[in-house]
Amino acid sequence: MLLPLKEEAQGMVWTEWLCSAIKCNHHDNFARSLPASPKTDLRGAVVNSAILNRTLPAGHGEITMLSDLKTQVSQWLRFERKQYTSSRMREKEKRGTIFTVWFSLWDIWYYSQLNSDEASVAVRQSIDSLFEQLELIADHWPIGAKIILPEAMDPTFLPGWSMKRTGPAGSDHSAEDQRNAVQLVKQWNVALDEKASQWDKGQIYIYNTNDWMLDQVREAQLVVGDMMDHNGLGQSGSPWDSVRSACAGSGKEGKNRSPSNGKSGLDPFRCSNPDKYLFWDEMHLGPQAHKMIGQGIAADIAESHGDSWFAHEQPESSSSSADRKELSGS
Repeated sequence: MLLPLKEEAQGMVWTEWLCSAIKCNHHDNFARSLPASPKTDLRGAVVNSAILNRTLPAGHGEITMLSDLKTQVSQWLRFERKQYTSSRMREKEKRGTIFTVWFSLWDIWYYSQLNSDEASVAVRQSIDSLFEQLELIADHWPIGAKIILPEAMDPTFLPGWSMKRTGPAGSDHSAEDQRNAVQLVKQWNVALDEKASQWDKGQIYIYNTNDWMLDQVREAQLVVGDMMDHNGLGQSGSPWDSVRSACAGSGKEGKNRSPSNGKSGLDPFRCSNPDKYLFWDEMHLGPQAHKMIGQGIAADIAESHGDSWFAHEQPESSSSSADRKELSGS
């Protein structure tokens, strides 16, 4: 996921936890972080900036986003040409390489402001564009690309949604954007699953991130109400002190946070125990959430595919180490 300038308290992101769990040799990250500036508005990367800017209403103005997926793939291709000069090493590394590609958050954030028909078209075009870029990756990875694609999360559960949309200072008091966002998440994930099932250029693993997040929220609510659902959710307690508020944020002293010693220049105020917050800030998951997702993906793939999915598959070695390439926008 895209992150602002990191404080130590944020810990590792999910791709780093995944890398640690599968004992990968190295981790190449082509996602881009937000600049550290008090004036930085909420924004990130989308699948295709051209689709976004031609879809937004006239007079909205062009939005300057971080590198979209097409740009990140181009950067990766340039990196690959420089990185591998030995064809033998290149083939060896390819066997154990895993790509992680997670886009959707900012696409849905913006498209939810459109009417439902326009938003639906934009989502379809974005999914098509995403798989066009996966085709490019696969074309440069003839051994068979292995790609991890987390599904879209419902952005209306993020603290930033209330702050910017449905809260007192927000722009969506009628909750029309919220209703659109919920439907777009469903459309995005259905389209992602359908496209992945038809893809024949390698192997795709899809992680249901939205159900995972909703389970975290439901479990916390059940625990507060001293209840349990039919699946046992709520029985074992919740790992979170809060699933609604962010641990970190900018503000004045006196709020329910203590001034941190972070070097970001944002004068952040954050909670004393970030691991107990589902969200780190307005738009990003917290450190424990990243750990749970990264380790959960590694365990699920190992259970369903075995360690060979992560292995370089060298006959003379039993090593299951892997290399990982990250392209991200959520």
